[in-house]
Amino acid sequence: MGIITTIEASCRDCYKCVRHCPVKAIKVTAGHAEVIEERCIADGWCVMVCPQQAKRAVDGKAQVRKMLDDGEQIAVSLAPSFVATEEFASPEQLVSALRAFGFTYVTETAEGAELVAQEHLRLLNDGQPLITSCCPAVVNLIEIYYPHLIKYLAPVVSPMVAHGKLLKAKYGPEVKVVFVGPCLGKKAEYWRAEHRGVIDAVLTFTELSELLAEVEVDSSSLQPGVFDRVGGQARIFPAPGGLAKTARLSTDLLAEEILTVDGLDEITAFLREFDQVKNSLRLVELLACRGGCLMGPGLKSGLSLYARRERLLRYTQSGVNAQQQDRSPGEAGKEAGLDRSKLFTLYTKRQVHSPAPSEEAIRQVLAKTGKFSPDDELNCGACGYNSCREKARAVLEGMAETEMCIPYMRAKAESRANLICSNTPNAIIVVDRELRIIEVNPAAEKKFQCRQEQVAGQNLQVLIDPAPFVKALETKQLVTGEVGYPAYAIYTWQAVFYVEPEDVIIGIFVDITREKEQRDKLTLVRGETLTKAQEVIDKQMRVAQEIAGLLGETTAETKVLLTKLIKLIKNEDGNAQ
Repeated sequence: MGIITTIEASCRDCYKCVRHCPVKAIKVTAGHAEVIEERCIADGWCVMVCPQQAKRAVDGKAQVRKMLDDGEQIAVSLAPSFVATEEFASPEQLVSALRAFGFTYVTETAEGAELVAQEHLRLLNDGQPLITSCCPAVVNLIEIYYPHLIKYLAPVVSPMVAHGKLLKAKYGPEVKVVFVGPCLGKKAEYWRAEHRGVIDAVLTFTELSELLAEVEVDSSSLQPGVFDRVGGQARIFPAPGGLAKTARLSTDLLAEEILTVDGLDEITAFLREFDQVKNSLRLVELLACRGGCLMGPGLKSGLSLYARRERLLRYTQSGVNAQQQDRSPGEAGKEAGLDRSKLFTLYTKRQVHSPAPSEEAIRQVLAKTGKFSPDDELNCGACGYNSCREKARAVLEGMAETEMCIPYMRAKAESRANLICSNTPNAIIVVDRELRIIEVNPAAEKKFQCRQEQVAGQNLQVLIDPAPFVKALETKQLVTGEVGYPAYAIYTWQAVFYVEPEDVIIGIFVDITREKEQRDKLTLVRGETLTKAQEVIDKQMRVAQEIAGLLGETTAETKVLLTKLIKLIKNEDGNAQ
Protein backbone atom coordinates (compact mmCIF):
# COMPACT_ATOMS: atom_id res chain seq x y z
CA MET A 1 0.00 0.00 0.00
CA GLY A 2 1.27 3.48 -0.87
CA ILE A 3 1.19 6.53 1.34
CA ILE A 4 -1.98 7.91 -0.29
CA THR A 5 -5.33 6.14 -0.36
CA THR A 6 -8.78 7.07 -1.66
CA ILE A 7 -12.02 7.21 0.31
CA GLU A 8 -14.30 5.89 -2.43
CA ALA A 9 -17.53 7.15 -0.86
CA SER A 10 -16.20 10.71 -1.06
CA CYS A 11 -14.67 10.52 -4.56
CA ARG A 12 -17.08 12.16 -7.00
CA ASP A 13 -15.85 12.14 -10.61
CA CYS A 14 -14.20 15.57 -10.62
CA TYR A 15 -10.80 14.35 -11.97
CA LYS A 16 -9.07 17.23 -10.19
CA CYS A 17 -6.42 14.93 -8.77
CA VAL A 18 -5.71 13.55 -12.26
CA ARG A 19 -5.45 17.09 -13.57
CA HIS A 20 -2.90 18.10 -10.90
CA CYS A 21 -0.83 14.90 -10.89
CA PRO A 22 2.30 15.72 -12.92
CA VAL A 23 2.91 12.08 -13.84
CA LYS A 24 -0.71 10.89 -14.13
CA ALA A 25 -0.21 8.20 -11.50
CA ILE A 26 -3.93 8.08 -10.75
CA LYS A 27 -6.18 5.36 -12.10
CA VAL A 28 -9.90 5.99 -12.51
CA THR A 29 -12.19 2.97 -12.17
CA ALA A 30 -15.98 3.21 -11.97
CA GLY A 31 -15.57 6.94 -11.46
CA HIS A 32 -13.24 6.58 -8.44
CA ALA A 33 -9.64 7.82 -8.52
CA GLU A 34 -6.96 5.53 -7.08
CA VAL A 35 -3.27 6.35 -6.67
CA ILE A 36 -1.04 3.69 -8.25
CA GLU A 37 1.90 3.21 -5.91
CA GLU A 38 4.52 2.14 -8.47
CA ARG A 39 3.79 5.27 -10.56
CA CYS A 40 3.42 7.74 -7.68
CA ILE A 41 6.23 10.19 -6.91
CA ALA A 42 4.67 11.09 -3.52
CA ASP A 43 4.52 14.84 -4.07
CA GLY A 44 1.22 14.80 -2.17
CA TRP A 45 -0.64 17.49 -4.09
CA CYS A 46 -3.54 15.20 -4.96
CA VAL A 47 -4.33 15.23 -1.23
CA MET A 48 -4.28 19.00 -1.12
CA VAL A 49 -6.36 19.72 -4.23
CA CYS A 50 -9.15 17.17 -3.65
CA PRO A 51 -12.28 19.26 -2.99
CA GLN A 52 -14.05 16.34 -1.27
CA GLN A 53 -11.07 15.34 0.91
CA ALA A 54 -11.26 11.90 -0.65
CA LYS A 55 -7.47 11.47 -0.64
CA ARG A 56 -5.77 10.57 2.61
CA ALA A 57 -2.07 10.27 3.42
CA VAL A 58 -0.75 7.74 5.90
CA ASP A 59 -1.11 9.24 9.37
CA GLY A 60 1.93 9.11 11.66
CA LYS A 61 0.20 10.22 14.85
CA ALA A 62 -0.63 6.71 16.06
CA GLN A 63 3.05 5.68 15.88
CA VAL A 64 4.11 8.67 17.94
CA ARG A 65 1.40 8.08 20.54
CA LYS A 66 2.54 4.47 20.94
CA MET A 67 6.17 5.55 21.42
CA LEU A 68 5.09 7.94 24.16
CA ASP A 69 2.84 5.32 25.78
CA ASP A 70 5.74 2.86 25.75
CA GLY A 71 7.97 5.37 27.53
CA GLU A 72 10.44 5.65 24.64
CA GLN A 73 13.03 8.41 24.45
CA ILE A 74 12.19 10.45 21.38
CA ALA A 75 14.27 12.97 19.48
CA VAL A 76 12.34 15.36 17.26
CA SER A 77 13.99 16.45 14.02
CA LEU A 78 12.18 19.68 13.18
CA ALA A 79 12.34 21.04 9.62
CA PRO A 80 13.12 24.80 9.62
CA SER A 81 10.09 25.57 7.46
CA PHE A 82 7.98 25.45 10.65
CA VAL A 83 8.43 29.24 10.86
CA ALA A 84 6.19 29.55 7.79
CA THR A 85 3.20 28.37 9.82
CA GLU A 86 1.10 30.85 11.74
CA GLU A 87 0.74 28.46 14.68
CA PHE A 88 4.43 27.60 15.18
CA ALA A 89 5.99 30.94 14.27
CA SER A 90 7.81 31.28 17.61
CA PRO A 91 10.68 28.74 17.75
CA GLU A 92 11.19 29.08 21.51
CA GLN A 93 7.53 28.44 22.36
CA LEU A 94 7.30 25.51 19.96
CA VAL A 95 10.33 23.91 21.62
CA SER A 96 8.59 24.23 25.00
CA ALA A 97 5.38 22.76 23.58
CA LEU A 98 7.23 19.74 22.18
CA ARG A 99 8.92 19.10 25.51
CA ALA A 100 5.61 19.48 27.34
CA PHE A 101 4.10 16.93 24.96
CA GLY A 102 6.72 14.37 26.00
CA PHE A 103 9.56 14.53 23.48
CA THR A 104 12.99 14.04 25.04
CA TYR A 105 15.12 16.00 22.59
CA VAL A 106 14.11 18.82 20.25
CA THR A 107 16.53 19.41 17.38
CA GLU A 108 16.68 21.08 13.96
CA THR A 109 16.82 19.10 10.73
CA ALA A 110 18.93 21.94 9.37
CA GLU A 111 21.85 20.32 11.16
CA GLY A 112 21.59 17.35 8.79
CA ALA A 113 21.01 19.72 5.85
CA GLU A 114 24.40 21.29 6.52
CA LEU A 115 26.11 17.90 6.18
CA VAL A 116 24.20 17.18 2.96
CA ALA A 117 25.15 20.56 1.47
CA GLN A 118 28.82 19.91 2.12
CA GLU A 119 28.63 16.50 0.45
CA HIS A 120 27.05 18.06 -2.63
CA LEU A 121 29.83 20.65 -2.68
CA ARG A 122 32.47 17.92 -2.53
CA LEU A 123 30.85 16.02 -5.41
CA LEU A 124 30.94 19.10 -7.66
CA ASN A 125 34.63 18.44 -8.19
CA ASP A 126 33.86 15.28 -10.15
CA GLY A 127 33.32 17.35 -13.28
CA GLN A 128 29.85 16.27 -14.43
CA PRO A 129 26.68 18.24 -13.63
CA LEU A 130 25.05 17.31 -10.34
CA ILE A 131 21.30 17.11 -9.62
CA THR A 132 20.45 17.53 -5.95
CA SER A 133 18.85 14.57 -4.17
CA CYS A 134 17.30 16.34 -1.17
CA CYS A 135 13.69 16.32 -2.38
CA PRO A 136 12.12 12.83 -2.24
CA ALA A 137 9.53 13.65 -4.92
CA VAL A 138 12.33 14.65 -7.31
CA VAL A 139 14.24 11.46 -6.55
CA ASN A 140 11.11 9.40 -7.25
CA LEU A 141 10.48 11.34 -10.45
CA ILE A 142 13.95 10.58 -11.80
CA GLU A 143 13.99 6.95 -10.67
CA ILE A 144 10.62 6.17 -12.28
CA TYR A 145 10.30 8.50 -15.26
CA TYR A 146 13.85 9.66 -16.10
CA PRO A 147 16.04 6.70 -15.08
CA HIS A 148 18.68 7.63 -17.65
CA LEU A 149 19.44 10.69 -15.49
CA ILE A 150 20.14 8.76 -12.29
CA LYS A 151 23.88 8.97 -13.00
CA TYR A 152 23.63 12.74 -12.49
CA LEU A 153 21.67 12.42 -9.23
CA ALA A 154 23.84 13.13 -6.18
CA PRO A 155 24.36 9.84 -4.28
CA VAL A 156 23.65 11.60 -1.00
CA VAL A 157 20.89 10.99 1.53
CA SER A 158 18.36 13.70 2.27
CA PRO A 159 18.71 16.10 5.24
CA MET A 160 16.05 14.08 7.12
CA VAL A 161 17.98 10.82 6.79
CA ALA A 162 21.34 12.50 7.47
CA HIS A 163 19.97 14.06 10.63
CA GLY A 164 18.37 10.79 11.74
CA LYS A 165 21.73 9.06 11.46
CA LEU A 166 23.43 11.91 13.31
CA LEU A 167 20.89 11.80 16.16
CA LYS A 168 21.19 8.00 16.49
CA ALA A 169 24.97 8.37 16.62
CA LYS A 170 24.75 11.17 19.21
CA TYR A 171 22.00 9.90 21.53
CA GLY A 172 22.14 6.15 20.91
CA PRO A 173 20.41 3.75 18.54
CA GLU A 174 17.65 3.06 21.06
CA VAL A 175 16.41 6.65 20.81
CA LYS A 176 13.45 7.02 18.46
CA VAL A 177 13.71 9.77 15.84
CA VAL A 178 10.55 11.55 14.67
CA PHE A 179 10.85 13.88 11.69
CA VAL A 180 8.38 16.77 11.54
CA GLY A 181 8.13 18.71 8.30
CA PRO A 182 5.97 20.02 5.44
CA CYS A 183 6.45 17.08 3.08
CA LEU A 184 4.25 14.04 2.45
CA GLY A 185 7.03 12.48 0.36
CA LYS A 186 9.06 11.95 3.53
CA LYS A 187 6.48 9.37 4.61
CA ALA A 188 7.46 7.28 1.59
CA GLU A 189 11.18 8.08 1.85
CA TYR A 190 11.68 6.70 5.34
CA TRP A 191 10.06 3.41 4.25
CA ARG A 192 12.82 2.82 1.69
CA ALA A 193 14.74 -0.35 2.55
CA GLU A 194 18.10 1.45 2.71
CA HIS A 195 16.75 3.90 5.33
CA ARG A 196 14.95 1.47 7.61
CA GLY A 197 15.61 2.15 11.27
CA VAL A 198 17.03 5.63 10.72
CA ILE A 199 13.72 7.48 11.09
CA ASP A 200 11.02 5.91 13.27
CA ALA A 201 8.05 8.12 12.34
CA VAL A 202 7.20 11.08 10.12
CA LEU A 203 4.72 13.80 10.99
CA THR A 204 3.56 16.76 8.93
CA PHE A 205 3.17 20.10 10.66
CA THR A 206 -0.58 19.59 10.35
CA GLU A 207 -0.36 16.28 12.22
CA LEU A 208 1.85 17.85 14.89
CA SER A 209 -0.75 20.55 15.42
CA GLU A 210 -3.43 17.86 15.84
CA LEU A 211 -1.32 15.96 18.36
CA LEU A 212 -0.69 19.05 20.47
CA ALA A 213 -4.39 19.90 20.33
CA GLU A 214 -5.30 16.42 21.64
CA VAL A 215 -3.47 17.04 24.90
CA GLU A 216 -4.34 20.74 24.92
CA VAL A 217 -0.75 21.97 24.75
CA ASP A 218 -0.92 25.72 24.17
CA SER A 219 2.51 26.90 23.03
CA SER A 220 1.60 30.57 23.55
CA SER A 221 1.28 30.09 27.32
CA LEU A 222 4.63 28.30 27.76
CA GLN A 223 8.00 29.73 28.71
CA PRO A 224 10.51 29.96 25.84
CA GLY A 225 12.61 26.85 25.28
CA VAL A 226 15.94 26.13 23.61
CA PHE A 227 16.78 23.57 20.92
CA ASP A 228 19.08 20.76 21.92
CA ARG A 229 20.79 20.99 18.53
CA VAL A 230 20.50 23.72 15.90
CA GLY A 231 21.31 24.09 12.23
CA GLY A 232 22.88 27.49 11.68
CA GLN A 233 23.09 28.71 8.10
CA ALA A 234 21.34 25.54 6.82
CA ARG A 235 18.05 26.91 8.13
CA ILE A 236 17.72 28.55 4.70
CA PHE A 237 17.44 25.08 3.13
CA PRO A 238 13.62 25.10 2.57
CA ALA A 239 13.82 28.08 0.19
CA PRO A 240 14.73 27.64 -3.49
CA GLY A 241 18.52 27.91 -3.72
CA GLY A 242 18.82 26.96 -0.04
CA LEU A 243 21.30 24.12 -0.64
CA ALA A 244 23.60 26.28 -2.76
CA LYS A 245 23.42 29.05 -0.18
CA THR A 246 24.25 26.62 2.64
CA ALA A 247 27.20 25.31 0.61
CA ARG A 248 28.39 28.93 0.21
CA LEU A 249 27.83 28.86 -3.55
CA SER A 250 26.52 31.80 -5.54
CA THR A 251 22.73 31.81 -5.91
CA ASP A 252 22.68 34.88 -8.12
CA LEU A 253 20.27 34.61 -11.06
CA LEU A 254 23.21 35.27 -13.37
CA ALA A 255 25.31 32.45 -11.94
CA GLU A 256 25.78 30.43 -15.10
CA GLU A 257 26.70 27.07 -13.59
CA ILE A 258 24.11 26.91 -10.80
CA LEU A 259 20.41 26.49 -11.53
CA THR A 260 17.44 26.25 -9.17
CA VAL A 261 14.12 24.93 -10.47
CA ASP A 262 11.03 24.69 -8.24
CA GLY A 263 7.64 23.26 -9.21
CA LEU A 264 7.07 19.87 -10.83
CA ASP A 265 5.80 21.24 -14.12
CA GLU A 266 8.95 23.30 -14.49
CA ILE A 267 11.12 20.38 -13.37
CA THR A 268 9.66 17.91 -15.87
CA ALA A 269 10.08 20.49 -18.64
CA PHE A 270 13.71 20.97 -17.61
CA LEU A 271 14.48 17.25 -17.36
CA ARG A 272 13.16 16.70 -20.87
CA GLU A 273 15.77 19.17 -22.11
CA PHE A 274 18.53 18.23 -19.69
CA ASP A 275 20.76 16.57 -22.26
CA GLN A 276 20.80 19.75 -24.34
CA VAL A 277 21.84 22.07 -21.47
CA LYS A 278 23.81 19.83 -19.10
CA ASN A 279 27.26 20.88 -20.34
CA SER A 280 26.72 24.43 -19.13
CA LEU A 281 25.72 23.42 -15.60
CA ARG A 282 27.52 22.30 -12.44
CA LEU A 283 24.71 22.15 -9.87
CA VAL A 284 20.98 21.82 -10.48
CA GLU A 285 18.82 22.22 -7.36
CA LEU A 286 15.35 20.76 -7.88
CA LEU A 287 12.44 21.25 -5.47
CA ALA A 288 9.06 19.64 -6.27
CA CYS A 289 6.96 22.32 -4.57
CA ARG A 290 6.75 25.70 -6.26
CA GLY A 291 8.29 28.02 -3.67
CA GLY A 292 10.29 25.16 -2.14
CA CYS A 293 9.53 23.37 1.11
CA LEU A 294 7.95 26.56 2.44
CA MET A 295 4.93 25.62 0.32
CA GLY A 296 4.83 21.91 1.16
CA PRO A 297 1.43 20.13 1.29
CA GLY A 298 1.88 19.27 4.97
CA LEU A 299 2.21 22.92 5.94
CA LYS A 300 -1.08 24.77 6.28
CA SER A 301 -0.71 28.52 6.51
CA GLY A 302 -2.59 31.59 5.42
CA LEU A 303 0.68 33.36 4.68
CA SER A 304 1.81 34.08 1.13
CA LEU A 305 5.03 32.64 -0.23
CA TYR A 306 6.72 36.00 0.21
CA ALA A 307 5.65 36.30 3.85
CA ARG A 308 6.86 32.76 4.52
CA ARG A 309 10.19 33.46 2.86
CA GLU A 310 10.64 36.65 4.86
CA ARG A 311 10.04 34.75 8.11
CA LEU A 312 12.57 32.10 7.11
CA LEU A 313 15.21 34.71 6.30
CA ARG A 314 14.69 36.41 9.66
CA TYR A 315 14.88 33.06 11.43
CA THR A 316 18.10 32.13 9.61
CA GLN A 317 19.64 35.40 10.69
CA SER A 318 18.15 35.45 14.18
CA GLY A 319 21.15 33.96 15.96
CA VAL A 320 19.19 31.50 18.14
CA ASN A 321 21.88 29.62 20.09
CA ALA A 322 24.38 31.95 18.43
CA GLN A 323 27.34 30.11 19.92
CA GLN A 324 26.79 27.36 17.34
CA GLN A 325 26.16 29.58 14.33
CA ASP A 326 29.79 29.97 13.28
CA ARG A 327 30.97 26.40 13.60
CA SER A 328 32.82 25.04 10.60
CA PRO A 329 31.03 22.88 8.02
CA GLY A 330 30.78 19.24 9.01
CA GLU A 331 31.58 19.98 12.68
CA ALA A 332 28.27 18.50 13.86
CA GLY A 333 28.99 15.21 12.13
CA LYS A 334 32.47 14.94 13.61
CA GLU A 335 31.13 15.77 17.05
CA ALA A 336 28.60 12.96 16.88
CA GLY A 337 31.09 10.50 15.42
CA LEU A 338 29.19 10.23 12.14
CA ASP A 339 31.35 8.99 9.29
CA ARG A 340 30.88 10.67 5.90
CA SER A 341 30.23 7.28 4.32
CA LYS A 342 26.91 7.22 6.20
CA LEU A 343 25.73 10.03 3.96
CA PHE A 344 26.22 7.96 0.80
CA THR A 345 23.37 6.15 -0.90
CA LEU A 346 22.48 4.72 -4.31
CA TYR A 347 19.39 5.39 -6.37
CA THR A 348 17.95 2.73 -8.66
CA LYS A 349 15.74 2.48 -11.72
CA ARG A 350 12.07 1.89 -10.97
CA GLN A 351 10.76 2.59 -14.43
CA VAL A 352 7.18 1.56 -15.22
CA HIS A 353 7.08 -0.17 -18.58
CA SER A 354 3.93 0.38 -20.62
CA PRO A 355 3.83 -0.91 -24.21
CA ALA A 356 3.23 1.89 -26.68
CA PRO A 357 -0.28 1.56 -28.13
CA SER A 358 -0.73 1.49 -31.88
CA GLU A 359 -2.12 4.42 -33.80
CA GLU A 360 -5.10 2.29 -34.78
CA ALA A 361 -5.88 1.48 -31.13
CA ILE A 362 -5.69 5.18 -30.21
CA ARG A 363 -8.04 6.08 -33.07
CA GLN A 364 -10.54 3.45 -31.94
CA VAL A 365 -10.63 4.93 -28.43
CA LEU A 366 -10.99 8.45 -29.82
CA ALA A 367 -13.85 7.30 -32.03
CA LYS A 368 -15.75 6.07 -28.97
CA THR A 369 -16.00 9.68 -27.82
CA GLY A 370 -16.95 11.10 -31.20
CA LYS A 371 -13.44 12.12 -32.28
CA PHE A 372 -12.85 11.04 -35.86
CA SER A 373 -10.41 13.75 -36.93
CA PRO A 374 -7.96 16.17 -35.26
CA ASP A 375 -10.61 18.89 -35.49
CA ASP A 376 -12.80 16.86 -33.13
CA GLU A 377 -10.09 16.74 -30.46
CA LEU A 378 -10.82 19.64 -28.10
CA ASN A 379 -7.84 18.96 -25.80
CA CYS A 380 -9.78 20.82 -23.09
CA GLY A 381 -8.19 18.97 -20.17
CA ALA A 382 -11.52 18.41 -18.38
CA CYS A 383 -10.68 14.71 -18.00
CA GLY A 384 -7.39 15.59 -16.30
CA TYR A 385 -5.18 14.81 -19.28
CA ASN A 386 -3.44 17.39 -21.42
CA SER A 387 -4.80 16.12 -24.70
CA CYS A 388 -7.40 13.74 -26.10
CA ARG A 389 -4.67 11.47 -27.43
CA GLU A 390 -2.93 11.34 -24.04
CA LYS A 391 -6.21 10.36 -22.44
CA ALA A 392 -6.78 7.72 -25.14
CA ARG A 393 -3.39 6.18 -24.32
CA ALA A 394 -4.35 6.18 -20.63
CA VAL A 395 -7.56 4.33 -21.50
CA LEU A 396 -5.54 1.68 -23.34
CA GLU A 397 -3.20 1.37 -20.32
CA GLY A 398 -6.19 0.84 -18.03
CA MET A 399 -5.58 4.13 -16.19
CA ALA A 400 -8.61 6.02 -17.49
CA GLU A 401 -12.17 5.44 -18.63
CA THR A 402 -13.75 6.39 -21.93
CA GLU A 403 -16.57 8.15 -20.05
CA MET A 404 -14.10 10.66 -18.57
CA CYS A 405 -14.53 12.81 -21.70
CA ILE A 406 -16.85 15.41 -20.21
CA PRO A 407 -17.69 17.36 -23.40
CA TYR A 408 -18.63 14.12 -25.17
CA MET A 409 -20.69 12.82 -22.24
CA ARG A 410 -22.42 16.19 -21.94
CA ALA A 411 -23.21 16.26 -25.65
CA LYS A 412 -24.43 12.69 -25.38
CA ALA A 413 -26.63 13.51 -22.42
CA GLU A 414 -27.98 16.61 -24.14
CA SER A 415 -28.61 14.60 -27.27
CA ARG A 416 -30.56 12.03 -25.29
CA ALA A 417 -32.45 14.72 -23.46
CA ASN A 418 -33.29 16.45 -26.72
CA LEU A 419 -34.31 13.12 -28.23
CA ILE A 420 -36.66 12.45 -25.33
CA CYS A 421 -38.11 15.98 -25.30
CA SER A 422 -38.58 15.98 -29.05
CA ASN A 423 -40.33 12.62 -29.23
CA THR A 424 -42.33 12.42 -26.03
CA PRO A 425 -46.11 12.71 -26.53
CA ASN A 426 -46.26 14.89 -23.41
CA ALA A 427 -46.18 18.65 -23.77
CA ILE A 428 -43.27 20.42 -22.04
CA ILE A 429 -43.04 24.14 -21.39
CA VAL A 430 -39.98 25.78 -19.79
CA VAL A 431 -40.14 29.34 -18.43
CA ASP A 432 -37.79 31.59 -16.42
CA ARG A 433 -38.63 33.10 -13.04
CA GLU A 434 -40.25 36.05 -14.82
CA LEU A 435 -42.57 33.51 -16.49
CA ARG A 436 -41.08 34.23 -19.89
CA ILE A 437 -41.26 31.23 -22.19
CA ILE A 438 -37.85 29.70 -22.88
CA GLU A 439 -38.80 26.57 -24.74
CA VAL A 440 -41.78 24.52 -25.86
CA ASN A 441 -41.31 21.05 -27.27
CA PRO A 442 -43.06 19.78 -30.44
CA ALA A 443 -45.85 18.15 -28.41
CA ALA A 444 -46.54 21.46 -26.65
CA GLU A 445 -46.59 23.25 -29.98
CA LYS A 446 -49.28 20.83 -31.16
CA LYS A 447 -51.37 20.81 -27.97
CA PHE A 448 -51.30 24.56 -27.40
CA GLN A 449 -51.38 25.54 -31.08
CA CYS A 450 -48.19 27.60 -31.13
CA ARG A 451 -44.65 27.70 -32.55
CA GLN A 452 -41.43 27.90 -30.54
CA GLU A 453 -40.15 30.90 -32.48
CA GLN A 454 -43.47 32.72 -31.99
CA VAL A 455 -43.84 32.37 -28.21
CA ALA A 456 -40.20 32.33 -27.05
CA GLY A 457 -39.62 35.32 -24.78
CA GLN A 458 -43.33 36.02 -24.28
CA ASN A 459 -45.16 35.72 -20.98
CA LEU A 460 -46.68 32.32 -20.25
CA GLN A 461 -50.15 33.79 -19.98
CA VAL A 462 -50.31 34.11 -23.77
CA LEU A 463 -50.70 30.32 -23.76
CA ILE A 464 -52.15 29.21 -20.43
CA ASP A 465 -52.94 30.29 -16.88
CA PRO A 466 -49.53 30.70 -15.16
CA ALA A 467 -50.91 30.09 -11.62
CA PRO A 468 -49.37 26.58 -11.18
CA PHE A 469 -45.98 27.91 -12.33
CA VAL A 470 -46.17 30.79 -9.86
CA LYS A 471 -47.01 28.38 -7.05
CA ALA A 472 -44.10 26.08 -7.96
CA LEU A 473 -41.69 29.04 -7.96
CA GLU A 474 -42.92 30.34 -4.61
CA THR A 475 -43.11 27.00 -2.77
CA LYS A 476 -40.21 25.23 -4.54
CA GLN A 477 -42.46 22.16 -4.47
CA LEU A 478 -44.03 19.95 -7.09
CA VAL A 479 -47.48 21.18 -8.15
CA THR A 480 -49.75 18.54 -9.71
CA GLY A 481 -53.37 18.18 -10.73
CA GLU A 482 -55.87 17.82 -13.56
CA VAL A 483 -56.59 20.99 -15.49
CA GLY A 484 -58.82 21.58 -18.50
CA TYR A 485 -57.97 24.00 -21.30
CA PRO A 486 -61.27 24.57 -23.18
CA ALA A 487 -59.61 27.01 -25.57
CA TYR A 488 -57.48 24.15 -26.88
CA ALA A 489 -60.15 21.45 -26.37
CA ILE A 490 -57.81 19.41 -24.17
CA TYR A 491 -57.80 18.15 -20.61
CA THR A 492 -54.42 17.47 -18.94
CA TRP A 493 -52.76 15.99 -15.90
CA GLN A 494 -49.87 18.31 -15.25
CA ALA A 495 -46.75 18.44 -13.05
CA VAL A 496 -44.99 21.78 -12.57
CA PHE A 497 -41.69 22.09 -10.70
CA TYR A 498 -38.83 24.56 -10.09
CA VAL A 499 -35.25 23.67 -11.06
CA GLU A 500 -33.03 25.72 -8.77
CA PRO A 501 -29.58 25.34 -10.42
CA GLU A 502 -30.93 26.65 -13.74
CA ASP A 503 -33.53 28.95 -12.11
CA VAL A 504 -36.32 27.77 -14.42
CA ILE A 505 -39.82 26.33 -14.00
CA ILE A 506 -40.79 23.30 -16.05
CA GLY A 507 -44.31 22.14 -16.78
CA ILE A 508 -45.10 18.67 -18.12
CA PHE A 509 -48.61 18.18 -19.49
CA VAL A 510 -50.09 14.73 -20.12
CA ASP A 511 -53.07 14.84 -22.45
CA ILE A 512 -55.90 12.93 -20.76
CA THR A 513 -58.73 14.36 -22.90
CA ARG A 514 -59.83 10.94 -24.20
CA GLU A 515 -59.59 9.39 -20.73
CA LYS A 516 -61.66 12.29 -19.37
CA GLU A 517 -64.36 11.71 -22.01
CA GLN A 518 -64.41 8.01 -21.21
CA ARG A 519 -64.68 8.77 -17.49
CA ASP A 520 -67.58 11.17 -18.14
CA LYS A 521 -69.40 8.56 -20.24
CA LEU A 522 -68.83 5.94 -17.57
CA THR A 523 -70.17 8.32 -14.94
CA LEU A 524 -73.33 8.92 -17.03
CA VAL A 525 -73.87 5.18 -17.53
CA ARG A 526 -73.41 4.61 -13.81
CA GLY A 527 -75.98 7.27 -13.00
CA GLU A 528 -78.55 5.82 -15.40
CA THR A 529 -77.90 2.31 -14.10
CA LEU A 530 -78.37 3.44 -10.52
CA THR A 531 -81.69 5.12 -11.45
CA LYS A 532 -82.99 2.02 -13.21
CA ALA A 533 -81.81 -0.17 -10.37
CA GLN A 534 -83.60 2.05 -7.85
CA GLU A 535 -86.81 1.82 -9.88
CA VAL A 536 -86.59 -1.98 -9.93
CA ILE A 537 -85.93 -2.07 -6.22
CA ASP A 538 -88.90 0.18 -5.49
CA LYS A 539 -91.19 -1.95 -7.67
CA GLN A 540 -89.97 -5.14 -6.05
CA MET A 541 -90.55 -3.67 -2.62
CA ARG A 542 -94.15 -2.82 -3.49
CA VAL A 543 -94.79 -6.34 -4.76
CA ALA A 544 -93.15 -7.80 -1.68
CA GLN A 545 -95.26 -5.67 0.57
CA GLU A 546 -98.48 -6.74 -1.22
CA ILE A 547 -97.51 -10.40 -0.97
CA ALA A 548 -96.60 -9.97 2.66
CA GLY A 549 -100.00 -8.38 3.35
CA LEU A 550 -101.92 -11.28 1.80
CA LEU A 551 -99.78 -13.83 3.62
CA GLY A 552 -100.31 -11.99 6.87
CA GLU A 553 -104.16 -12.16 6.60
CA THR A 554 -104.19 -15.88 5.79
CA THR A 555 -101.86 -16.67 8.66
CA ALA A 556 -104.02 -14.81 11.12
CA GLU A 557 -107.17 -16.69 10.05
CA THR A 558 -105.38 -20.01 10.33
CA LYS A 559 -104.17 -19.17 13.79
CA VAL A 560 -107.70 -18.37 14.95
CA LEU A 561 -109.14 -21.65 13.59
CA LEU A 562 -106.40 -23.79 15.14
CA THR A 563 -106.83 -22.13 18.48
CA LYS A 564 -110.51 -22.89 18.44
CA LEU A 565 -109.78 -26.52 17.53
CA ILE A 566 -107.42 -26.92 20.45
CA LYS A 567 -109.97 -25.58 22.82
CA LEU A 568 -112.59 -28.01 21.51
CA ILE A 569 -110.22 -30.94 21.95
CA LYS A 570 -109.51 -29.95 25.52
CA ASN A 571 -113.21 -29.74 26.32
CA GLU A 572 -113.84 -33.27 24.93
CA ASP A 573 -111.22 -34.60 27.40
CA GLY A 574 -113.29 -33.28 30.25
CA ASN A 575 -111.10 -30.38 31.11
CA ALA A 576 -112.88 -27.36 32.40
CA GLN A 577 -112.81 -24.29 30.30
